[in-house]
Amino acid sequence: YQNVLQTFPKNGRAQQGLDALNKSKQLSARQSPPQETINQLINLYNQGQLAAVVEQAQALTRQYPNALIIWNILGAAAAKAGQIDQAINAFKRVIAIKPDYADAYNNMGVVLKDQGKLDEAIEAYTKALSLKPDYAEAYNNMGFGLKDQGKLEEAIEAYNKALSLKPDYAEASHILSSLTGETTKSAPREYVENLFDVYAHKFDKSLLVDLAYKSPEIITQLAVEKHGGGSLGSILDLGCGTGLTGEKIRPHCTTLEGIDLSKKMLEIAKSRNVYNKLEHIDIVEYLSNAELDFDYFIATDVFIYVGDLSEVFRLIKVRNKKPGKLIFSTEHTNEKGFHLEKSGRYSHSKSYIEELCKEFKFSISHFSETNLRKEKGSFLIGGLYILDS
Repeated sequence: YQNVLQTFPKNGRAQQGLDALNKSKQLSARQSPPQETINQLINLYNQGQLAAVVEQAQALTRQYPNALIIWNILGAAAAKAGQIDQAINAFKRVIAIKPDYADAYNNMGVVLKDQGKLDEAIEAYTKALSLKPDYAEAYNNMGFGLKDQGKLEEAIEAYNKALSLKPDYAEASHILSSLTGETTKSAPREYVENLFDVYAHKFDKSLLVDLAYKSPEIITQLAVEKHGGGSLGSILDLGCGTGLTGEKIRPHCTTLEGIDLSKKMLEIAKSRNVYNKLEHIDIVEYLSNAELDFDYFIATDVFIYVGDLSEVFRLIKVRNKKPGKLIFSTEHTNEKGFHLEKSGRYSHSKSYIEELCKEFKFSISHFSETNLRKEKGSFLIGGLYILDS
Protein backbone atom coordinates (compact mmCIF):
# COMPACT_ATOMS: atom_id res chain seq x y z
CA TYR A 1 0.00 0.00 0.00
CA GLN A 2 2.84 2.40 0.80
CA ASN A 3 4.46 1.70 -2.56
CA VAL A 4 1.18 2.42 -4.33
CA LEU A 5 0.68 5.66 -2.40
CA GLN A 6 4.18 6.85 -3.26
CA THR A 7 3.28 6.68 -6.92
CA PHE A 8 -0.43 7.53 -6.59
CA PRO A 9 -0.82 9.65 -3.40
CA LYS A 10 -4.59 10.06 -3.89
CA ASN A 11 -5.38 6.33 -4.35
CA GLY A 12 -8.33 5.87 -1.97
CA ARG A 13 -8.30 2.05 -1.84
CA ALA A 14 -4.61 1.97 -0.94
CA GLN A 15 -5.12 4.60 1.79
CA GLN A 16 -8.10 2.67 3.24
CA GLY A 17 -6.13 -0.56 3.20
CA LEU A 18 -3.16 1.03 4.97
CA ASP A 19 -5.43 2.60 7.60
CA ALA A 20 -7.08 -0.78 8.25
CA LEU A 21 -3.69 -2.47 8.69
CA ASN A 22 -2.52 0.19 11.14
CA LYS A 23 -5.69 -0.18 13.21
CA SER A 24 -5.23 -3.96 13.23
CA LYS A 25 -1.63 -3.53 14.37
CA GLN A 26 -2.70 -1.22 17.19
CA LEU A 27 -5.44 -3.64 18.25
CA SER A 28 -2.97 -6.52 18.25
CA ALA A 29 -0.62 -4.52 20.49
CA ARG A 30 -3.46 -4.13 22.96
CA GLN A 31 -4.21 -7.87 23.03
CA SER A 32 -1.41 -8.66 25.48
CA PRO A 33 0.55 -6.70 28.11
CA PRO A 34 4.29 -6.03 27.76
CA GLN A 35 6.53 -9.06 28.24
CA GLU A 36 8.06 -7.42 31.31
CA THR A 37 4.63 -7.35 32.97
CA ILE A 38 4.06 -11.01 32.13
CA ASN A 39 7.49 -11.94 33.54
CA GLN A 40 6.74 -10.09 36.79
CA LEU A 41 3.47 -11.99 37.13
CA ILE A 42 5.21 -15.33 36.50
CA ASN A 43 7.88 -14.49 39.09
CA LEU A 44 5.20 -13.75 41.69
CA TYR A 45 3.55 -17.07 40.85
CA ASN A 46 6.82 -18.98 41.23
CA GLN A 47 7.38 -17.28 44.60
CA GLY A 48 4.01 -18.56 45.80
CA GLN A 49 2.47 -15.08 46.12
CA LEU A 50 -0.85 -16.34 44.81
CA ALA A 51 -3.09 -13.59 46.19
CA ALA A 52 -0.95 -10.95 44.49
CA VAL A 53 -1.00 -12.88 41.21
CA VAL A 54 -4.78 -13.22 41.28
CA GLU A 55 -5.28 -9.53 42.07
CA GLN A 56 -2.87 -8.29 39.41
CA ALA A 57 -4.04 -10.78 36.78
CA GLN A 58 -7.66 -9.74 37.32
CA ALA A 59 -6.72 -6.12 36.71
CA LEU A 60 -4.76 -7.05 33.59
CA THR A 61 -7.67 -9.05 32.14
CA ARG A 62 -9.80 -5.91 32.31
CA GLN A 63 -7.13 -4.01 30.43
CA TYR A 64 -6.30 -6.86 28.03
CA PRO A 65 -9.50 -8.95 27.83
CA ASN A 66 -8.13 -11.27 25.12
CA ALA A 67 -4.68 -11.88 26.61
CA LEU A 68 -4.64 -15.67 26.71
CA ILE A 69 -1.50 -15.94 28.84
CA ILE A 70 -2.92 -13.68 31.56
CA TRP A 71 -6.13 -15.70 31.80
CA ASN A 72 -4.06 -18.90 31.98
CA ILE A 73 -1.87 -17.54 34.80
CA LEU A 74 -4.99 -16.30 36.60
CA GLY A 75 -6.53 -19.78 36.35
CA ALA A 76 -3.40 -21.52 37.63
CA ALA A 77 -2.97 -19.11 40.56
CA ALA A 78 -6.66 -19.22 41.52
CA ALA A 79 -6.59 -23.03 41.43
CA LYS A 80 -3.56 -23.17 43.72
CA ALA A 81 -5.16 -20.64 46.06
CA GLY A 82 -8.31 -22.76 46.31
CA GLN A 83 -10.47 -20.29 44.36
CA ILE A 84 -11.93 -23.05 42.21
CA ASP A 85 -14.82 -21.20 40.54
CA GLN A 86 -12.52 -18.39 39.49
CA ALA A 87 -9.99 -20.88 38.14
CA ILE A 88 -12.61 -22.67 36.06
CA ASN A 89 -13.96 -19.38 34.70
CA ALA A 90 -10.42 -18.32 33.75
CA PHE A 91 -9.72 -21.57 31.90
CA LYS A 92 -13.10 -21.32 30.13
CA ARG A 93 -12.07 -17.87 28.94
CA VAL A 94 -8.78 -19.28 27.65
CA ILE A 95 -10.71 -21.90 25.69
CA ALA A 96 -13.09 -19.26 24.33
CA ILE A 97 -10.13 -17.24 23.06
CA LYS A 98 -8.28 -20.28 21.69
CA PRO A 99 -10.52 -23.36 21.36
CA ASP A 100 -7.63 -25.60 20.28
CA TYR A 101 -5.42 -24.82 23.33
CA ALA A 102 -4.75 -28.24 24.85
CA ASP A 103 -3.11 -26.88 28.02
CA ALA A 104 -6.31 -25.12 29.05
CA TYR A 105 -8.29 -28.36 28.90
CA ASN A 106 -5.60 -30.17 30.88
CA ASN A 107 -5.56 -27.41 33.52
CA MET A 108 -9.35 -27.47 33.66
CA GLY A 109 -9.20 -31.22 34.25
CA VAL A 110 -6.86 -30.81 37.22
CA VAL A 111 -9.25 -28.33 38.87
CA LEU A 112 -12.29 -30.51 38.22
CA LYS A 113 -10.49 -33.55 39.66
CA ASP A 114 -9.67 -31.61 42.83
CA GLN A 115 -13.41 -30.91 43.12
CA GLY A 116 -14.14 -34.62 42.82
CA LYS A 117 -15.82 -34.15 39.42
CA LEU A 118 -14.00 -37.09 37.91
CA ASP A 119 -16.17 -37.67 34.83
CA GLU A 120 -15.85 -34.01 33.82
CA ALA A 121 -12.11 -34.06 34.54
CA ILE A 122 -11.54 -37.10 32.32
CA GLU A 123 -13.64 -35.47 29.60
CA ALA A 124 -11.33 -32.43 29.78
CA TYR A 125 -8.19 -34.61 29.59
CA THR A 126 -9.67 -36.48 26.63
CA LYS A 127 -10.25 -33.20 24.82
CA ALA A 128 -6.68 -32.10 25.57
CA LEU A 129 -5.35 -35.34 24.11
CA SER A 130 -7.53 -35.04 21.01
CA LEU A 131 -5.84 -31.69 20.37
CA LYS A 132 -2.35 -32.82 21.40
CA PRO A 133 -1.94 -36.63 21.13
CA ASP A 134 1.64 -36.58 22.46
CA TYR A 135 0.64 -34.81 25.72
CA ALA A 136 2.33 -36.93 28.41
CA GLU A 137 1.11 -34.75 31.30
CA ALA A 138 -2.53 -35.12 30.22
CA TYR A 139 -2.13 -38.92 30.11
CA ASN A 140 -0.58 -38.82 33.59
CA ASN A 141 -3.40 -36.67 34.95
CA MET A 142 -5.99 -38.90 33.32
CA GLY A 143 -4.35 -41.84 35.08
CA PHE A 144 -5.00 -40.19 38.45
CA GLY A 145 -8.63 -39.55 37.54
CA LEU A 146 -9.17 -43.14 36.41
CA LYS A 147 -7.38 -44.42 39.52
CA ASP A 148 -9.75 -42.41 41.74
CA GLN A 149 -12.68 -43.91 39.84
CA GLY A 150 -11.35 -47.38 40.61
CA LYS A 151 -10.64 -48.08 36.93
CA LEU A 152 -7.19 -49.44 37.61
CA GLU A 153 -6.58 -51.21 34.28
CA GLU A 154 -7.46 -48.05 32.37
CA ALA A 155 -5.27 -46.02 34.76
CA ILE A 156 -2.34 -48.38 34.13
CA GLU A 157 -2.84 -47.93 30.37
CA ALA A 158 -2.82 -44.12 30.76
CA TYR A 159 0.42 -44.17 32.78
CA ASN A 160 2.03 -46.50 30.23
CA LYS A 161 1.15 -44.03 27.47
CA ALA A 162 2.60 -41.17 29.50
CA LEU A 163 5.84 -43.11 29.93
CA SER A 164 6.00 -44.08 26.26
CA LEU A 165 6.01 -40.36 25.46
CA LYS A 166 8.27 -39.34 28.36
CA PRO A 167 10.32 -42.31 29.62
CA ASP A 168 11.83 -40.34 32.53
CA TYR A 169 8.42 -39.24 33.89
CA ALA A 170 9.06 -39.86 37.61
CA GLU A 171 5.49 -39.40 38.82
CA ALA A 172 3.97 -41.69 36.19
CA SER A 173 6.62 -44.34 36.82
CA HIS A 174 6.09 -44.29 40.60
CA ILE A 175 2.31 -44.51 40.45
CA LEU A 176 2.46 -47.21 37.77
CA SER A 177 4.67 -49.26 40.10
CA SER A 178 2.15 -48.80 42.92
CA LEU A 179 -0.72 -50.01 40.74
CA THR A 180 1.11 -53.02 39.32
CA GLY A 181 2.33 -54.29 42.70
CA GLU A 182 6.01 -53.46 42.26
CA THR A 183 7.60 -52.26 45.51
CA THR A 184 10.43 -49.87 44.68
CA LYS A 185 13.00 -48.80 47.27
CA SER A 186 11.92 -45.15 47.46
CA ALA A 187 9.67 -42.60 45.82
CA PRO A 188 11.57 -40.50 43.21
CA ARG A 189 12.83 -37.20 44.56
CA GLU A 190 11.18 -35.30 41.68
CA TYR A 191 7.82 -36.89 42.48
CA VAL A 192 7.94 -35.99 46.19
CA GLU A 193 9.25 -32.49 45.52
CA ASN A 194 6.54 -31.70 42.97
CA LEU A 195 3.80 -33.29 45.07
CA PHE A 196 4.46 -31.11 48.09
CA ASP A 197 5.30 -27.94 46.18
CA VAL A 198 1.81 -28.15 44.68
CA TYR A 199 0.21 -29.22 47.98
CA ALA A 200 1.98 -26.67 50.20
CA HIS A 201 -0.62 -23.89 50.09
CA LYS A 202 -3.40 -26.14 51.38
CA PHE A 203 -1.32 -28.66 53.35
CA ASP A 204 -2.13 -27.46 56.88
CA LYS A 205 -5.87 -27.05 56.33
CA SER A 206 -6.16 -30.33 54.48
CA LEU A 207 -4.39 -32.34 57.19
CA LEU A 208 -5.61 -30.61 60.35
CA VAL A 209 -9.20 -29.87 59.36
CA ASP A 210 -10.18 -32.29 56.61
CA LEU A 211 -8.15 -35.35 57.64
CA ALA A 212 -8.15 -34.98 61.45
CA TYR A 213 -4.35 -35.20 61.57
CA LYS A 214 -2.92 -35.30 65.11
CA SER A 215 0.54 -36.87 64.65
CA PRO A 216 2.62 -33.74 65.49
CA GLU A 217 1.05 -33.30 68.92
CA ILE A 218 0.92 -37.05 69.59
CA ILE A 219 4.63 -37.47 68.79
CA THR A 220 5.54 -34.39 70.82
CA GLN A 221 3.58 -35.63 73.82
CA LEU A 222 5.14 -39.08 73.49
CA ALA A 223 8.67 -37.63 73.32
CA VAL A 224 8.16 -35.41 76.36
CA GLU A 225 6.58 -38.18 78.44
CA LYS A 226 9.26 -40.75 77.63
CA HIS A 227 12.13 -38.26 78.11
CA GLY A 228 11.32 -37.91 81.78
CA GLY A 229 11.77 -34.20 82.45
CA GLY A 230 14.04 -31.41 81.23
CA SER A 231 14.78 -30.29 77.71
CA LEU A 232 14.84 -32.72 74.82
CA GLY A 233 18.04 -31.02 73.70
CA SER A 234 18.87 -30.71 69.99
CA ILE A 235 16.38 -32.03 67.43
CA LEU A 236 16.53 -32.65 63.68
CA ASP A 237 13.09 -32.64 62.05
CA LEU A 238 13.47 -34.96 59.05
CA GLY A 239 11.01 -33.96 56.32
CA CYS A 240 9.76 -31.03 58.38
CA GLY A 241 7.17 -29.91 55.80
CA THR A 242 5.34 -26.74 56.86
CA GLY A 243 6.66 -27.08 60.41
CA LEU A 244 3.60 -28.57 62.11
CA THR A 245 5.72 -30.86 64.30
CA GLY A 246 8.36 -28.18 64.81
CA GLU A 247 5.77 -25.77 66.16
CA LYS A 248 4.60 -28.34 68.73
CA ILE A 249 8.02 -29.52 69.87
CA ARG A 250 9.88 -26.18 69.88
CA PRO A 251 9.01 -25.32 73.51
CA HIS A 252 10.61 -28.60 74.64
CA CYS A 253 14.06 -28.36 73.00
CA THR A 254 17.11 -26.13 72.92
CA THR A 255 17.87 -26.34 69.19
CA LEU A 256 15.59 -27.28 66.30
CA GLU A 257 16.68 -27.80 62.70
CA GLY A 258 14.59 -28.97 59.77
CA ILE A 259 15.15 -30.38 56.28
CA ASP A 260 12.70 -30.99 53.45
CA LEU A 261 12.58 -31.60 49.70
CA SER A 262 9.87 -29.01 49.04
CA LYS A 263 10.93 -25.35 48.83
CA LYS A 264 7.29 -24.25 49.07
CA MET A 265 6.79 -26.21 52.31
CA LEU A 266 10.03 -24.78 53.72
CA GLU A 267 8.82 -21.24 53.04
CA ILE A 268 5.82 -21.87 55.27
CA ALA A 269 7.98 -23.57 57.91
CA LYS A 270 10.27 -20.53 57.93
CA SER A 271 7.30 -18.22 58.54
CA ARG A 272 6.54 -20.06 61.81
CA ASN A 273 9.85 -18.78 63.26
CA VAL A 274 10.49 -21.94 65.30
CA TYR A 275 13.54 -23.42 63.53
CA ASN A 276 17.15 -22.43 64.14
CA LYS A 277 18.01 -23.67 60.66
CA LEU A 278 16.14 -24.99 57.61
CA GLU A 279 17.64 -26.66 54.57
CA HIS A 280 16.28 -27.79 51.21
CA ILE A 281 17.83 -31.24 50.83
CA ASP A 282 17.15 -34.96 50.60
CA ILE A 283 17.28 -36.90 53.89
CA VAL A 284 19.97 -39.41 52.88
CA GLU A 285 22.08 -36.68 51.26
CA TYR A 286 21.90 -34.60 54.44
CA LEU A 287 22.64 -37.50 56.78
CA SER A 288 25.59 -38.48 54.57
CA ASN A 289 27.30 -35.08 54.56
CA ALA A 290 26.15 -32.87 57.46
CA GLU A 291 27.70 -32.75 60.88
CA LEU A 292 25.26 -34.75 63.02
CA ASP A 293 25.11 -33.91 66.70
CA PHE A 294 21.47 -34.37 67.71
CA ASP A 295 19.68 -35.78 70.73
CA TYR A 296 16.57 -36.61 68.70
CA PHE A 297 15.74 -37.33 65.07
CA ILE A 298 12.02 -36.92 64.38
CA ALA A 299 10.19 -38.05 61.23
CA THR A 300 6.43 -37.45 61.22
CA ASP A 301 4.70 -39.14 58.26
CA VAL A 302 7.94 -38.96 56.27
CA PHE A 303 9.00 -42.57 55.89
CA ILE A 304 5.80 -43.20 53.91
CA TYR A 305 7.73 -41.69 50.97
CA VAL A 306 11.09 -43.31 51.71
CA GLY A 307 10.36 -47.05 51.66
CA ASP A 308 13.73 -48.68 52.33
CA LEU A 309 14.87 -47.22 55.66
CA SER A 310 18.16 -49.10 56.01
CA GLU A 311 20.39 -46.23 54.88
CA VAL A 312 18.61 -43.73 57.14
CA PHE A 313 19.11 -45.98 60.15
CA ARG A 314 22.74 -46.73 59.25
CA LEU A 315 23.74 -43.10 58.79
CA ILE A 316 22.15 -41.97 62.04
CA LYS A 317 23.87 -44.80 63.88
CA VAL A 318 27.37 -44.32 62.50
CA ARG A 319 27.51 -40.54 61.93
CA ASN A 320 25.68 -38.96 64.88
CA LYS A 321 28.14 -37.81 67.55
CA LYS A 322 25.93 -38.77 70.46
CA PRO A 323 23.58 -41.70 71.11
CA GLY A 324 20.48 -39.94 69.78
CA LYS A 325 16.94 -41.26 69.74
CA LEU A 326 14.81 -41.72 66.62
CA ILE A 327 11.06 -40.98 66.88
CA PHE A 328 8.88 -41.60 63.84
CA SER A 329 5.53 -42.70 62.48
CA THR A 330 4.74 -45.20 59.74
CA GLU A 331 1.71 -46.39 57.86
CA HIS A 332 1.37 -49.75 59.55
CA THR A 333 1.08 -53.12 57.86
CA ASN A 334 1.04 -56.62 59.30
CA GLU A 335 2.73 -58.03 56.21
CA LYS A 336 6.49 -58.54 56.41
CA GLY A 337 8.84 -55.88 55.11
CA PHE A 338 7.74 -52.62 53.52
CA HIS A 339 5.29 -52.22 50.65
CA LEU A 340 4.41 -49.61 48.03
CA GLU A 341 0.66 -49.18 48.35
CA LYS A 342 -1.75 -48.15 45.58
CA SER A 343 -1.81 -44.70 47.19
CA GLY A 344 1.81 -44.20 46.10
CA ARG A 345 2.94 -44.28 49.75
CA TYR A 346 4.89 -46.97 51.62
CA SER A 347 3.72 -49.01 54.58
CA HIS A 348 6.14 -50.63 57.07
CA SER A 349 5.65 -53.59 59.38
CA LYS A 350 6.85 -53.76 62.96
CA SER A 351 8.89 -56.85 62.07
CA TYR A 352 10.73 -54.81 59.41
CA ILE A 353 11.62 -52.10 61.93
CA GLU A 354 12.75 -54.83 64.37
CA GLU A 355 15.05 -56.29 61.68
CA LEU A 356 16.63 -52.88 61.08
CA CYS A 357 17.08 -52.35 64.81
CA LYS A 358 18.85 -55.67 65.09
CA GLU A 359 21.10 -54.89 62.13
CA PHE A 360 22.05 -51.37 63.25
CA LYS A 361 21.92 -51.89 67.02
CA PHE A 362 18.90 -49.79 67.96
CA SER A 363 16.38 -50.86 70.57
CA ILE A 364 12.63 -50.14 70.45
CA SER A 365 11.67 -48.40 73.69
CA HIS A 366 8.16 -47.63 72.48
CA PHE A 367 5.75 -48.95 69.87
CA SER A 368 2.04 -48.30 69.58
CA GLU A 369 -0.60 -48.24 66.89
CA THR A 370 -2.52 -45.03 66.31
CA ASN A 371 -4.98 -43.33 63.98
CA LEU A 372 -2.78 -41.38 61.55
CA ARG A 373 -5.29 -39.43 59.48
CA LYS A 374 -8.45 -40.01 57.53
CA GLU A 375 -8.50 -41.37 54.01
CA LYS A 376 -11.80 -41.82 52.17
CA GLY A 377 -13.68 -41.38 55.43
CA SER A 378 -11.77 -43.96 57.51
CA PHE A 379 -8.63 -43.63 59.64
CA LEU A 380 -5.34 -45.05 58.41
CA ILE A 381 -3.60 -47.12 61.08
CA GLY A 382 -0.09 -45.97 61.84
CA GLY A 383 2.80 -47.15 63.96
CA LEU A 384 4.56 -44.86 66.44
CA TYR A 385 8.14 -45.73 67.40
CA ILE A 386 10.88 -44.52 69.71
CA LEU A 387 14.27 -46.09 69.06
CA ASP A 388 17.21 -45.80 71.44
CA SER A 389 20.71 -45.85 70.01
